[in-house]
Amino acid sequence: MNDTDFLAKAMRYQDGVLTPEEIATLEVVMRGDPTKRQLFAETQLRSMALHDRFRQEAFQSSCGFSHTPEKKRITWITRPIASMAAGLAIGLFSASLVWAISAPKATTERLFSLINGSFGDPRLDRSFPHQTGVWSGDEAIIADGKLRFIATGSDSNDPNARAISCDVFQLVDLRPLRHLLSQEGDSVLELSSNFLDARPHNTKPSVTFFCQLYLFKGDPASLHQSWPQSITDTLSSGSAQVTTLGTDAKGTRTLTAKCLVPAEADFAVIQIAARPNLRPAKLESLFADDVKLTLKTQPSLPVRIVQR
Repeated sequence: MNDTDFLAKAMRYQDGVLTPEEIATLEVVMRGDPTKRQLFAETQLRSMALHDRFRQEAFQSSCGFSHTPEKKRITWITRPIASMAAGLAIGLFSASLVWAISAPKATTERLFSLINGSFGDPRLDRSFPHQTGVWSGDEAIIADGKLRFIATGSDSNDPNARAISCDVFQLVDLRPLRHLLSQEGDSVLELSSNFLDARPHNTKPSVTFFCQLYLFKGDPASLHQSWPQSITDTLSSGSAQVTTLGTDAKGTRTLTAKCLVPAEADFAVIQIAARPNLRPAKLESLFADDVKLTLKTQPSLPVRIVQR
């Protein structure tokens, strides 16, 4: 495989569009050729640096903000810049890597502010939580280290609400974590959870699992008074979902939701949910487990544009 073909595959790898067979081929090539391994590393580093620069410029420009008349609110707009960064990496191939060696390192830290993420404690309250550190929500049970979704529920603060999903929440206090936030760069909060649809294969209706987190400023103990209308007040949020039709070859699905952590964020709302896609429908054999909260910090990376 020549360098041009290799770079094309490396950039397709960055975009997440390589098939498992193509990834295996790429790994074989790198395993047997040290120059290809160096080329791959350089491409990844360039892409990461350019991604960070484009992200900062987009965030600082007016097009990265959404203002509402009632109150100022910032909404991060995700842009498809990974491919752009990967493409520009070719032109920067001959630039120096000294900055990458001396730059501060990114860090990843598992947070234990999320309580009972492995569901070892069977306590599970009903309704939206009134305090941090306790799972609470619609009808569900905890048994054998798993959360089992039982029935859909509606939001008590919404008189027109319909019971379309089974939602379970936890409030997490972020204020003790402020010393971990990056002073120069970004801090990203990641919520991950395993989900299992243990019904027989191709069982209808399909079910969509959700993994979501919302960051707020203020007192977490009062949020239940305005949820879910208060979602419009979020400082940052992230969501991931998957739809299943019973047990298949993939088995357990792991979802990961991510969001930037503003310096003024006081607490997070953690939400995991199961929604039948035909109602009314019973929730049977639907589980969640191994819920984790991770804080990742990424320092700002210097970028030197080289014209050849």
